[in-house]
Amino acid sequence: MIIAVQGTKSFNDYETFIRAMGVALSNAKNDGIIEVWSAGPHTINNFTAAFCNSTENYLKQKGYKVAFKKLPANMIEDKISDVSFFALLANKKEPNTKLLASAELAGVESGVFRY
Repeated sequence: MIIAVQGTKSFNDYETFIRAMGVALSNAKNDGIIEVWSAGPHTINNFTAAFCNSTENYLKQKGYKVAFKKLPANMIEDKISDVSFFALLANKKEPNTKLLASAELAGVESGVFRY
């Protein structure tokens, strides 16, 4: 399973990020590995790395291996058909991103999480 995450520069709500990850993991199929791709910015990369590090032991007990990768948005867009879930994290009234549009066009399950 591959989870792709992207946020806006002003997004900084860790609780909303955790909710997004919970939604993404609720549909996880046990294929042995969960890859989390982060398209940034810096705050989202930090949230994603912290999440992967803090949940690694728990998910290992459930039979999953967790991998974290920072990738540019254009690389994720090129591989969007491999993604199982895409999460966009934004503040209220901020526009959606091009990567979200690509995910929706490719039929990837997507969620927009705002606070």
